[in-house]
Amino acid sequence: MAMDKPVILLVHGAWHPPILYDSLKYALGARGCELLVPKLATVGLGKTGLSWDADVAMLLGIATPLFDQGRSVVLVGHSYGGIPACIATRGNGIDDRRAVGKRGGFSHLVFLCAFAMPARGMSVLSVSGGSWLPWHKVIELEAGRKQLFVNERAKDLLYSDLPPEKAQVMFDSLVPCSYEAFTTGVDFAVPDVTIPKTFIVCEGDTPFPPEHQRALAAACGRDLKQVSVSGGHSAFASVPEEVADILARLVGE
Repeated sequence: MAMDKPVILLVHGAWHPPILYDSLKYALGARGCELLVPKLATVGLGKTGLSWDADVAMLLGIATPLFDQGRSVVLVGHSYGGIPACIATRGNGIDDRRAVGKRGGFSHLVFLCAFAMPARGMSVLSVSGGSWLPWHKVIELEAGRKQLFVNERAKDLLYSDLPPEKAQVMFDSLVPCSYEAFTTGVDFAVPDVTIPKTFIVCEGDTPFPPEHQRALAAACGRDLKQVSVSGGHSAFASVPEEVADILARLVGE
């Protein structure tokens, strides 16, 4: 991959290990784009007491060495990943870094049917109406520790446009997440972001209907551009070519 071309750093959704994004990685590779999908700090068996700030720290640990090489990075957040992706841009845009004599930086923020928070203080739980959805599962551990996971009902929602066999493989790959990642309000929201930003609406999304995606994106301000793909909530797996076309175009801007 060309060193002068932006790297795409994807912040995966809750419960989803990075390997599930391989179809998108291959599609982007065919377009000459490099995709990195590191595992979030809040994801994994036994992970508790960790919120989006741990994920932000992990992302910056990946991105900063790239910045120091003079690379620009397109940051993509899928679903929950929109929260740490947004917050990671704080003070780390190309212009922000240039102002203090540093190279590189985030050049574009992309939300893929993601939680794009219009205001500080909001959390996944508050955006969900203050209560967990029927397909969520709270895991109670010792000493009051909790994780958030999904139950069997999530399979048909998250993978509604995938063949049953592939949907089952993906569902069986899921792992719990730290409960606090979903209940902690953000201290930096989409209107605070100073770099170009795009929301990819997934038209076939069942758990996060497209009309709700559009409303959330609109609440974030007119400078959050909206585009769309035909896939469901896991469009990275069902229509990777469509998603890759949009991301490759943004890399080239």
